[in-house]
Amino acid sequence: MEMTQQDIERKRFFNERAETWLDKLYKDPETGNYDRYSEKIERIIQSLDLAPNHRVLDAGCGSGVLAPYLMKRLSPEGHLYELDYAEEMIRVNQALHKGDNISFICSQVTNIPLGENHCDRVICFACFPHFPDKARALESLVRVLKPGGLLVIAHLMSSSELTNHHKTESAVSNDRLPDRSEMETLFANAGLTMESFVDTTGFHTILGKKQ
Repeated sequence: MEMTQQDIERKRFFNERAETWLDKLYKDPETGNYDRYSEKIERIIQSLDLAPNHRVLDAGCGSGVLAPYLMKRLSPEGHLYELDYAEEMIRVNQALHKGDNISFICSQVTNIPLGENHCDRVICFACFPHFPDKARALESLVRVLKPGGLLVIAHLMSSSELTNHHKTESAVSNDRLPDRSEMETLFANAGLTMESFVDTTGFHTILGKKQ
């Protein structure tokens, strides 16, 4: 699918910020670690009900804020796939996170180079509003998910907070989360059963199971 000018500007926005993304958004000034929102992130990860041998796709992974949380739950028999379309995000991510059970993929979410039913879990953290074609994105994500597998879409803001936050940057000013009704339709069309929907101040998660 040909990229629009908005798509090009959005990708440039993320590439230009890759080096400082974790420091700016997730670094705790007191500890110096990227654990500023560790309690909320742990809550999101727990919703995936991970097993040590699971294959997990971290879609729209950016520079890898979730990677340490996910990797500590996976054994050598499990595997984490870090996927993002912004080359600089993947480069920074790969420099920070090492291991035999982690792979890095630079690709559009609508063209994931993994086989059908390959992953046990899929997580989309702080990225779903930025997918231009959300229906195609979900269909692609569900394709690589095993039947009975779980997919979570998560943010550290409510949908309304996120909309206001994005308005401050022109490259992502039109990126928003669909409302519950829209998400229910998107999930159903993609072959997902919506297990839970939470949209509250400082937290947003949607959990689906592949039928």
